[in-house]
Amino acid sequence: MKTSTKLSLVCSMAVGLAGAAQSQAAFTLLDNFDSYDTSTETLTTPATGGVWTSVFDGTNNSHVEVTDQGQSLATYGGAPWRGAERDLTGTDAAILVDEVQTFFWQVYADATGGGGYDFMMGLSPSVDDINTNDAWQDFSVMPFINNAASTPYINAEAPTSPWWAPMDPNSWYNVWLVIDNDATDPTFDLYYSAGSDAPTLVAGDANWRNFAAGVDLNAIGFMAAGGADSRILVDNIYYAAGEDLSNPVPEPASMVLMGLGGMLVMARRK
Repeated sequence: MKTSTKLSLVCSMAVGLAGAAQSQAAFTLLDNFDSYDTSTETLTTPATGGVWTSVFDGTNNSHVEVTDQGQSLATYGGAPWRGAERDLTGTDAAILVDEVQTFFWQVYADATGGGGYDFMMGLSPSVDDINTNDAWQDFSVMPFINNAASTPYINAEAPTSPWWAPMDPNSWYNVWLVIDNDATDPTFDLYYSAGSDAPTLVAGDANWRNFAAGVDLNAIGFMAAGGADSRILVDNIYYAAGEDLSNPVPEPASMVLMGLGGMLVMARRK
């Protein structure tokens, strides 16, 4: 094949894949946990450079582990309301009053140990609000995972039912939270999907779980109780302005695109 033909083929493929990758551009990565030193077991300053704080330090209940997705945040049950939190104050990830923003992350309910789930995840006005009483009182935006180890459910309290959906244990799920921090009537929508499936609505206009309206959301947290053997993994946390139900996690095609870029350079040299 002539060099010009190779260039045309590579360019055509690259343009097509670049178009597919553009749908991911609106999201900004908050954390995928791959940069942290997993030799430090507890989630403390050495483990994450002070980015995340472990609630109830020293219990080993929340730390970064090596998983099938590189590294992920692991949170364990077995004690009252413990987990990890991160301060978003002053960043674009914070959701100010009257802003609409989408948060995305992936979650995995591990049934290996057999313990039931009791796992809260979401956003709060401040890190000072997380674990002040118990995790059911710590979040404004609060989807949660509960039920037996073999039959986890994802939920969000909403005006109309059903506001829950089944999950398969030991599987990664995508979660979208479309958050409307309205000054007087804040709500959020919860969507989820498995793999590359399109998002499915779990709960629409879900209730602000705690705290008054008209307050910025400056903290994100993941808290667990449940059985001592229960484990929840979280990975690939993203955020975007407005409503965005695309999947920001890079697809294999994106990796191919990077490879094609290298091929293009080599073809030009030839």
